[in-house]
Amino acid sequence: MINLSYGMPQLMDVDGMEENFQLCKELGLDFVELNCNLPMCQPETMNVQYLNRLKQQYGVSCTIHLPEDLDLGHFNRHVREAHLKVLEEAIGVADRLGCKILNIHMNAGMEFKTPEGEMALYEKYESKYLDNIRASLELIDIWLGGTGVQIAIENTGVLDRRYIQKAVNELLKSGRFCLTFDVGHDYIASHKDQTFILNHRALIKHLHLHDATLERDHQPLYTGDVKIDEGLKLALENKTGVLIEVKTKSALEASVAKLKEKGYIR
Repeated sequence: MINLSYGMPQLMDVDGMEENFQLCKELGLDFVELNCNLPMCQPETMNVQYLNRLKQQYGVSCTIHLPEDLDLGHFNRHVREAHLKVLEEAIGVADRLGCKILNIHMNAGMEFKTPEGEMALYEKYESKYLDNIRASLELIDIWLGGTGVQIAIENTGVLDRRYIQKAVNELLKSGRFCLTFDVGHDYIASHKDQTFILNHRALIKHLHLHDATLERDHQPLYTGDVKIDEGLKLALENKTGVLIEVKTKSALEASVAKLKEKGYIR
């Protein structure tokens, strides 16, 4: 069996960067996902020299999860430019850390409530939204340059929407973007993103692995209803990195133990 690259997110109950890197090594994992939603992972607080020293000391690498509220298609130019500035800075950090994956969510935008239901503004004004996506892509292409960094679009339950599909297709055809398949999100969203994701199967370069029930995701592996082995089969086919996306030390340790028991991790 191919030994995939497995990683862990920064944990909510493990304080400090070094403690996360140390745990990563102790568990036999390969990378730590730095999460830009957290205060210690803002551009003004991240010490890249220190992080590179931790990488070398513990023999692990990094990926980066971008803020979940980033919006590449926002109608307001000032808001869109602010989001793009965050992305530009993250690309610079990723390049200096040797990160190859920046994980991003697609923002579905505002919805207005009407007597008939909800109306998505990006759907109503799709042409303007897609123009903004293309304009953002032009800048992103420049910033990525020759870094070798790819931006991986994660499924979050919105990839069944036509305007989101069009935007993602614009981004994917640039060669600068790829896909993250999150198996827990797929289950929680009743698999409504799955058709789009699997139609672009070759572009899946990263896997987020966590279990889920109908009530809650990000549960320890093999404790819920997600078909974990099917997700790992896809990861093996595509030779993707696998983030074990549970949020606490005990859940991570239990998940790693199950993967070792089943022979996925040596």
